[in-house]
Amino acid sequence: MGKRKYSDEFKERAIQMALESGKTVQEVADSLGIGAWSLRQWKKDYLRSNREILRSQGKLSAEEELIILRKQLAEVKMENTILKKFAAILSKDQ
Repeated sequence: MGKRKYSDEFKERAIQMALESGKTVQEVADSLGIGAWSLRQWKKDYLRSNREILRSQGKLSAEEELIILRKQLAEVKMENTILKKFAAILSKDQ
């Protein structure tokens, strides 16, 4: 079975349904006849790329914002660890 291509308009409508309907992603995906995994990916990509706009409009749930903030924190911690290791390597060379 090949990959299906969905229009950007369809994806946007599906994402809006998932965000605003109060239904679970699985329920929205079932009602549209698409895979829940695909809808989750579309929603995740949309939230990631539109995070600031959604925050200012108050459209992110507390749970979604918490997930985003935890991911950001993990990325910053990883960057910090890398920089510390790099600084240690540089100080040894001198």
